[in-house]
Amino acid sequence: MADAYEKLWMIMNNWFMKLPKQKEIFEILKRMFTPQEAEFLSSLYKMPVIDSKTVEQAAEQLGLDEHYVKSMFEGLARRGLINEFESKEDGKLHYSLLMLLPGLIEYHVGQGQLTDVKREIHKLMEKYTGFGHEITASNYPLFRTIPVEEKLDPTTEVLPFEKISEYISDSRSIAVFNCYCRLLNRRCDNPIEVCMTFDSMADYMVKYRGARHVTKEEALKIIRDCEDHGLVHNTTNQAKKPVMICNCCSCCCGILGGIIRQHNPRTLTKSNFLPQINREACKLCETCVKNCPMQAMWHHYPHNEDLSDDKIMILEERCIGCGICSHKCPHDAITMIRVREEIPEEKISGAMIRFDKERVH
Repeated sequence: MADAYEKLWMIMNNWFMKLPKQKEIFEILKRMFTPQEAEFLSSLYKMPVIDSKTVEQAAEQLGLDEHYVKSMFEGLARRGLINEFESKEDGKLHYSLLMLLPGLIEYHVGQGQLTDVKREIHKLMEKYTGFGHEITASNYPLFRTIPVEEKLDPTTEVLPFEKISEYISDSRSIAVFNCYCRLLNRRCDNPIEVCMTFDSMADYMVKYRGARHVTKEEALKIIRDCEDHGLVHNTTNQAKKPVMICNCCSCCCGILGGIIRQHNPRTLTKSNFLPQINREACKLCETCVKNCPMQAMWHHYPHNEDLSDDKIMILEERCIGCGICSHKCPHDAITMIRVREEIPEEKISGAMIRFDKERVH
């Protein structure tokens, strides 16, 4: 049955973010799926996420009993190995294969009981060097930063995709669940239950993976708490409401940490804002320097006798426009001002097409 894992890999690789053929990938798949499950999925799907099936469709395609297919789907969904969602087109439950990351790693490994097998998968992921290169494989990054909302220049129009409150307000269902990066790469004392998901994915995560439903008010409070902890809001690079929002630290997170360690700007699209420091209000306390997750701020100690050049400086090439410096400033001396007018693709489908079109390898 080893061929089933090869076929499953080929299907998962048939996606805009490729899955390199490294031995660690096959070891991961073998720890996630039984040979029977790998054969079932590789016979059913052509690609992850987009190719979805109802129980009836899958049973007819594979010539299997519907009760067997339903049991297989529910068992896989319960373990965070496939997605279950209610289709807007026919109102039926559909099931789709997940990509490895983001996807299987967060939903399977990062949720529920932390078993020895999950720890093995995590160690294999650390050896899977291809991920860092694949997530930065395009000049159109897969992820983007959403700035701290209340610190944006009040004289500037803020677009809906630049405000988390818009996404929360527009959601019928919201859930929070564990951050995989912080759970398995624990290098700080920041909160773990901070990943936020919406609507059908929120329902799925609550039903099968131990996530917790929250109200809109609770969701906003969680977002503010993340900002108080210096966590950066990141999501997929689309204008419409995303499936989920991550709240990242640079010490544990593969995305923010990847920018710092790999020095690759293709990891993440910066927000359209940069910090502007009011020199008169700034007390040179260095709170912003200490809290900047990208190490983009520094204290320029004076060269001049009159101390006129004693100031905080910003490395604009490193700044991602998250607004944590402004949020943390105890003297209200930093405002986030608009410096770009970049608008992401409207939908995730457009983002995927553009990612592939602007691929560099």
